[in-house]
Amino acid sequence: MPARFIVTAVVTFFAWAIAAVISQGMSDAVTNSSSIWLATGVTFGALLVVRAPNRPAVLLGAALATMVLGLLDGLGFLQALGFGLNEALCAGVGAWLALRFRAQKEDAPAEPGKAYAGLLLGAVVTSALGASISLLLWSWVMKGDVALAIEWRVWACTSFVGILLMAPLIQSFAGFRVRRSGGMATSQFVAGAATFVLFFVVTTLIFSSDVSDRFGASLGPTLTYLPLPFIVVTAILWKERGATLATLIAALALTGWTNAGGGPFAEIEGFRGEAVIEVQGYVAVMALLVGVVNALGATAAQALAEARDWRTRYRQVMDSTRTVMVNFDAKTGTATWGEAASAMLRTNTANLMTVQDLIAHAEPGEQPALLADWRDLTQGQRDHVLWKTAFRWSDGRVANLNARLSGVRGADGQVEQVASLLEVEAARG
Repeated sequence: MPARFIVTAVVTFFAWAIAAVISQGMSDAVTNSSSIWLATGVTFGALLVVRAPNRPAVLLGAALATMVLGLLDGLGFLQALGFGLNEALCAGVGAWLALRFRAQKEDAPAEPGKAYAGLLLGAVVTSALGASISLLLWSWVMKGDVALAIEWRVWACTSFVGILLMAPLIQSFAGFRVRRSGGMATSQFVAGAATFVLFFVVTTLIFSSDVSDRFGASLGPTLTYLPLPFIVVTAILWKERGATLATLIAALALTGWTNAGGGPFAEIEGFRGEAVIEVQGYVAVMALLVGVVNALGATAAQALAEARDWRTRYRQVMDSTRTVMVNFDAKTGTATWGEAASAMLRTNTANLMTVQDLIAHAEPGEQPALLADWRDLTQGQRDHVLWKTAFRWSDGRVANLNARLSGVRGADGQVEQVASLLEVEAARG
């Protein structure tokens, strides 16, 4: 068995076990039901980030950890094996769907929005399938003495919330490397930290104790969702890694306070255990908001990177062919010069504010013909015009240009702009 396979299985085993211990610490004092089950999120997230040959190792490590937990809880070997297989099967199916949903064609860029949608789909399938199979297992273990509807709800909700919290966190830190330079700017980090501190201050005031005693019975419960804007702003500033870590910490704090009897959910319960359900929904909404913000931010960053790449390519092509791009307004002749135009033409293009300014530097005998060409273009009588002439600048330098001017028509069919490419044959002084 390869060493990497063994290491992956061992790491998954201990990560799953740690997540399970933390989740059991989040049990409600009244119902003893766990509000969040992070362990399945560990399995799901690990399957998304490891290479295909190591995914069986993740499933093996998670299954063994589940079996050990079951044996420690007093289950028989076959019963513990059933729960272990359930963990591996459901997380494997959900992660497979998520991976298939985000699969890209060769050389195609990743789509963060599609990838997050796949994660949500996989989370729903994993939690629902696991809850359904658990009904059979609990009926076997408890000999029919089990509230199946409640058990299904607890399993499905806790697993879904756990995946929403853990899978994005594991994905964001999968390729983490310590760097001496680059990364987040200090001002950005400080701003995000300040926003996160504000989130915790507001959350502590609302969830750490009886909110009605602090703000009044009429106002207190209405402040429940006040902390969410702060965590969203934190996600915008800290990007994916910081946002997912902040969300996990916030979720554990919110759940712990609620389970201890603090906050609006524990204060107003319509039935026993309602606070557990409500805090699960609250944490799920928070995780979804952060996930959507991260996906939108990644999409914008990807678009910006692609734009910069195309800009670099454009500059390289234009410079290598000694070509300058300029757009002229068809009505006023106002010029909008491309990058490096001044260096290529060896004159300050800020002084060439209109097409008339450019033509004024041509040979006097050619200027009437050039103006006539311009008039034909703007009136739509001709679509393209070719100029091959010399332009003499104020400092005595001369640029021989091959210019192609093309009319650009608007929705009404009238020429709105004239796009021009000026190829510099020679520039001499």
